[in-house]
Amino acid sequence: MPFLPALFALLACLPLAAQTQKSNGARWDQIYLDPRAKVPVNPSTLVLETTANLTPGAALDVGMGNGRNAIYLARKGWKVTGIDLSEAAVKQAQQEAAKLKVELDAKAGDVEKLVLGRDRYDLIVCTYVQMVAVRSAKKFVDTLKPGGLIIIEGHHAEAQALGLTPPAGGLAGYYDNQLLHAYDRLRILRYEDRQTQAEWSNGPEGKAPIVRLVARKP
Repeated sequence: MPFLPALFALLACLPLAAQTQKSNGARWDQIYLDPRAKVPVNPSTLVLETTANLTPGAALDVGMGNGRNAIYLARKGWKVTGIDLSEAAVKQAQQEAAKLKVELDAKAGDVEKLVLGRDRYDLIVCTYVQMVAVRSAKKFVDTLKPGGLIIIEGHHAEAQALGLTPPAGGLAGYYDNQLLHAYDRLRILRYEDRQTQAEWSNGPEGKAPIVRLVARKP
């Protein structure tokens, strides 16, 4: 049967995919547990600017890390769910939230494997997790409520060639206009593709090629 080799090849890839997810989480664990690592701790400038005048609602922080954006939003009255591959990062976020006495639903896991539901979130934040925002574009658009916003920031693909992607490696950057095409169902409120200050892995002049997108669901 000619389809069997293809089927066996697919099945063989499944454990590898699970192993890759686990190894990615372990690499990020090492970064978040390393006191020498230059891990961002302040809320994203893009998040600060975009949410300044928004009425708080339900928010999803994809690739939450240590909770810098999630905790900021929670302190502003948002009901925040944060997801990250790194168990160490999630633990740090939980500890900081407890310290500040804010409510945060922080989970370790792979957002690409989760069922998010429809019309559930008023805001999605997706910073420096690179291609997750492209691969999960339909899922993210579906789970946004009408009028909801998505905020995306990450490296351009050029950054990988320059060695400026986040230190865990293995994260391709966004290509020209890729996010515009991925989120063409939404109204694009802001789009940038330029050399600027990055929150992860800047170059020798303190800049890197960065892509930013803010879009609203009709």
